[in-house]
Amino acid sequence: MAGRARGWLDEVLYFGLAALFYAAPRLLYEIRIAEADATTFAPSTLIVANHKRDLDSVVLTATLYWLQRPPRRPLEFAGREDMFLRGFLARYDVVPVWLRRALYKIDLARVMQGLRIHPVRRFPERTMEEALREALEVLGDRPAAEILADTVWDDLARVGMSLRPASLRLSHLLTWRWRAHWQGPASLAAFREPWRTVLRDRQRQVVLAQMDRLADVLRRGGVLYLAPEGVISPDGRLQPFRSGLRLVLARVPEARVLPCCIVYDFMKPGRLRIFITVGRAMAPGADPGAQEEIRRRLARLHTMTATQICSHVVWERLVRGQSALAEAALVDETAGLAAALTALGLPVDRQVLQHPQARVRQWIAFAVRRGLGVVRNGVFYVAGNQVLSQPASHWGNPVRYAANELRSVRALLIEEAED
Repeated sequence: MAGRARGWLDEVLYFGLAALFYAAPRLLYEIRIAEADATTFAPSTLIVANHKRDLDSVVLTATLYWLQRPPRRPLEFAGREDMFLRGFLARYDVVPVWLRRALYKIDLARVMQGLRIHPVRRFPERTMEEALREALEVLGDRPAAEILADTVWDDLARVGMSLRPASLRLSHLLTWRWRAHWQGPASLAAFREPWRTVLRDRQRQVVLAQMDRLADVLRRGGVLYLAPEGVISPDGRLQPFRSGLRLVLARVPEARVLPCCIVYDFMKPGRLRIFITVGRAMAPGADPGAQEEIRRRLARLHTMTATQICSHVVWERLVRGQSALAEAALVDETAGLAAALTALGLPVDRQVLQHPQARVRQWIAFAVRRGLGVVRNGVFYVAGNQVLSQPASHWGNPVRYAANELRSVRALLIEEAED
């Protein structure tokens, strides 16, 4: 009886959040959708998507669910493993410390299960906190000095933390007081033998089991959503795909792959514009080159907007030492590049094709408001040192970020044409 009640609650949670995630963004953002075909998910469909922002997980997934022609199939998701650990919400540094401390006590595992999210371990981003939690689960709440190597205690001593008190157990290390220290990369070298070997064997088992669970979704005819870049693009480029996609396809070669792309037109005043493009399904089978072919198909679905095109033009000028660009010249070069991208087969925002001057002016207005340049007598002067030197995040350096978006996609298409 309890199991049936829990299943009913999971269904309510899933469909309620699907409706909320679909409706709420449409009040805040302007969302444009393009479909190669009427969107239906055949049994055993693997949706492969790019990953730009945390917002993808809200906007893109809910859009795909409601875009389906009835009867709608529920989507299941491959999600980062740390979402299933207590304290995940405390990782968001934009939240005040007092609130993060309260969030550190929250466990979202049941919510993740209700949303049909399946955990996937990401090794490059895995923290020592995650490794310690796994050690606690596998080894039990043993004395910390018995489990952790001398190098760990040396590091703790350097930052003035307590040294090997006899009463200190693994669970004591997983409290708020110690949290900041364990946010560095996980390493099995932090554990003594024989526990290191135990945890190494456990890692292999966990990864194989996670891939099998993802494959099982497809084997039973379900629909699985996967973002194979593994992380949000840090600099705008379409990142190389991690091995998860290849491992799932190797287990279910009969799966159909549906590439879907999301692009943000954010360098403009007013509402954020979001472009979602659903491609055509493909049947890659067990082809060893399938992963790269899927990546190229995903690249072809990127809608290029004034954000990407104007930024590319300005960036190319900057790297040649030109920090001043007349508005009329930026309009001409933007229109020319938009036409060239269309000829290359990339979708381009109609506003750029039909009203290049208006969109260039919006782009300049955004850049000036963000302190990325100034306008004098019809000439846009870029803050060259700032744009050239800052990391290419979409918030800190949007010109470089957006230029990278266009360059990486175009490079993949040119490479494909040359093959």
